[in-house]
Amino acid sequence: MLGLSRTRMTTIARDLEAAGLIEDAGLEQRAATGRPAEMLRAQAQRFHHLGIHVRAAEVVATAIDLNKTVVWELREEVVELTSAWVLTHLERCIRETSAAGLRIAAVAVCGSTQQIDGATTGVHIHTLLDASTLALAARQTGVPVYAEDDVAALTALEQWPLLHSGQDSMVLISMGYEIAVCVVTDLKIVLGAHQRAGRWAHTLVANDGPPCRLGHHGCLWGMSSVASMSLQTGLHGLRPILEAAGTGHEAARAALRQAAWGLGAASGNLVNLIDPDKVVLTGDSRDVIRDNWDDYMSGYQQVCESETLPEIEVTSFDSLEWARAAAGYALFCTLTAATI
Repeated sequence: MLGLSRTRMTTIARDLEAAGLIEDAGLEQRAATGRPAEMLRAQAQRFHHLGIHVRAAEVVATAIDLNKTVVWELREEVVELTSAWVLTHLERCIRETSAAGLRIAAVAVCGSTQQIDGATTGVHIHTLLDASTLALAARQTGVPVYAEDDVAALTALEQWPLLHSGQDSMVLISMGYEIAVCVVTDLKIVLGAHQRAGRWAHTLVANDGPPCRLGHHGCLWGMSSVASMSLQTGLHGLRPILEAAGTGHEAARAALRQAAWGLGAASGNLVNLIDPDKVVLTGDSRDVIRDNWDDYMSGYQQVCESETLPEIEVTSFDSLEWARAAAGYALFCTLTAATI
């Protein structure tokens, strides 16, 4: 599968075995005829990666093995969201995972750009943990420490490895109180020159629409964010909006249909821009689109010039999964030997 010669594969396997990453699993007859195959088994428990997901009111930390399976977790209330507090929490996680017998190879701290847990703003992770602070954390803990927006981490963990043969590009739209976007082209996650790529929420998707806090009319935030829907309906949060729509509340139903249309238009614009193989909708997208798929497709078709529909996947993740994504980002950075 790798296109390597038997001699080259044998050399690589010896290096991996010497590093304790694989072990000999004996011979196995995998065909009716021919010589038995020499089996090798990955040592998934040899190293672990730690992910810390920083939210407004809570920090969730997980450690994963090389199979990306969660083997340790910790939840803690945020006392004061400062770089010093995050570093103290990070050091505590290193101590506790070490005491549990885990060997941490790298750490990633990811912040949510969305306003969750009642926060008035998202977590600006690159401001909270700048390059000098990350270098200090690495010196204090003895392991590499990375920082990134959580939507990029989620893309690295859950989507980038799933791009199958023939796919090398995708867009991920995470909808919630705010809206974040991550783009993959040529199997590389686009972070931007200043690590601020994906600020797509105030892109215009309609000629007119509800105003946003920046004064736009018809931008994605005004059309589709939970914050905007709450302002339009007077109902705080997506769950009350969904419940009201289920009982025939016209304003709630209209807000949901509008949100689905806006997500479709944003998807169509992104498809026009990079022609991706795949569009992934996450966060609150599933609940919004579930009963409003026709509106989503109407928005998509209104702006998209391509006749070929990309694969569209709608999924959702809980708070533990976001922390697992942070750990996956640490693993991804380790495998690539650098930040994306």
